[in-house]
Amino acid sequence: MIPAAHAGEFVYQGQLDDRGVPANGRYDVRIAAFGDEKSPQTLLAPIEFPGVEVKDGRFELRFDAPLAGDREAWLEVAVRDAGASAWAGIPGRSKAFAAPLIGACWSVTGDSGSNPATNFLGTTDAQPLVLRTGNAQSLRIEPSTINFGSPALPITANVIGGSHANTVTAGVRGATIAGGGMPSGESDPAYIQGQPNRVTDVYSTVGGGFGNLAGNDNLDVTDHDAATVAGGSTNLAIGRWSTIGGGYFNSAKSIGDTVSGGRENAANGSYATISGGTGNCAGGAYSWAGGRRAKVRPEADPGNSSCIGLTYPVGGDRGTFVWADSTNANFVSTGPDQFLVRANGGAMFNRNAPVSVNDDFVIGARTIDSGGDADVDLRLVSRNGRSASMYVVDTTGTLRFNLSNLTAGSDRLSVAGGAGGAATLSNGGAWTNASSRTFKEGFAAIDPADVLARVLALGISRWSYIGSGEGEHVGPMAEDFHAAFGLGHSEKQIATVDADGVALAAIQGLNAKLEAENAALREEMAALRALVESRVHGEH
Repeated sequence: MIPAAHAGEFVYQGQLDDRGVPANGRYDVRIAAFGDEKSPQTLLAPIEFPGVEVKDGRFELRFDAPLAGDREAWLEVAVRDAGASAWAGIPGRSKAFAAPLIGACWSVTGDSGSNPATNFLGTTDAQPLVLRTGNAQSLRIEPSTINFGSPALPITANVIGGSHANTVTAGVRGATIAGGGMPSGESDPAYIQGQPNRVTDVYSTVGGGFGNLAGNDNLDVTDHDAATVAGGSTNLAIGRWSTIGGGYFNSAKSIGDTVSGGRENAANGSYATISGGTGNCAGGAYSWAGGRRAKVRPEADPGNSSCIGLTYPVGGDRGTFVWADSTNANFVSTGPDQFLVRANGGAMFNRNAPVSVNDDFVIGARTIDSGGDADVDLRLVSRNGRSASMYVVDTTGTLRFNLSNLTAGSDRLSVAGGAGGAATLSNGGAWTNASSRTFKEGFAAIDPADVLARVLALGISRWSYIGSGEGEHVGPMAEDFHAAFGLGHSEKQIATVDADGVALAAIQGLNAKLEAENAALREEMAALRALVESRVHGEH
């Protein structure tokens, strides 16, 4: 029973069910007032209300009652179908007070027929609306101090949910703390260092978790606006428009930074991104880091974060991408606009998985320089625009190298390493081996005649490589060559420099043999000539 605004008049709002469902239609209602819950003494004669409209089980009665301000009354209610003779009493009595209340009440089972323009829960002044659970603030809605329109109304509101310790800095508008948080210290026995959630700049948001901060917590509440921490704990979205998805002890310190999650990650450069992982630093503007301890260097020491302990180039390593594997060591950029990947198990592109553990690098199909007839195309470009492409011909499987802008007269290919010089493929297509005296040691004389004898004893045959389809060849077997001369490091191979050297030595041996034979023949011819001449002269 609810009293109306003026003294003496009361309003009774009732709920009526007809056969177990909310009633609709018109019913006669009768009320009787008593001094207490059980007394038979009535305070006034029963009052009948004919044809009361009941809608969705709800109805309302207005009546005057001669009650003193310090007294209370208990009502008995009876109903019947409109125009019927018998009354049906509603069990129990309802308490009513003489003191008038201001406004109206909402039913605990839901309200109906309200007008949102005039019926609402809230305040009409600048005071916040607070909802409590367990007598502690669980939701606080604060109007902004900036008004707009006619009539002037607050332009927005702060919504602070969760722990009563969560705070929005004074002067901030449009802030949201959806929940979470706890009083500082050991308020929650599961966490020894609990903290509330805080928003310190306008239009910033903390979704939940605890110990999270959105804003840079200085005197200007508008300079780092629209920062967001979705959840997690001890995350700091300090930069304007910065975002942290969750995780623990992450920071997004510059404008537009994003940290998706993980642990102890720091995005310091403007519009930098960390996808997740742990111990990563995206220090340069527009940089990206992810994995474990991937570091893009910032332009200055940021203090307590995953970006400390590095070198700090002017401007930082802008636009650099660093992706690190699970190795527990820093993987640090060395300049701007780099693409760096640490993958101790190998890097694969355009493949579901490597065929074996020895597959270190696979590049996807491309059309650069290969005319589309390629499964793999790798292009290398120098700072001066010189380029080389390597691709596999799809129809034959041939590995081809294409040097598209080679300088005239320069080598096509050079293989260098160690102290043995380099092997090169000339511009004209001739393969050359390094053979300078300065590259050699352990010199020893050879016997060309012995080499010739070994060559003569070496089996030479006609043969084909298994499955090559490239035709026939003539030459010795590597095993026989190695047994005859002991050259090279493997009995399965014949180095061109060894085959050439043996051939030259055999030619020398053959030449020496021919010279000796020719000398003997010349002596024999001279003797025969002398004998012939002596006999010719003797006959005369």
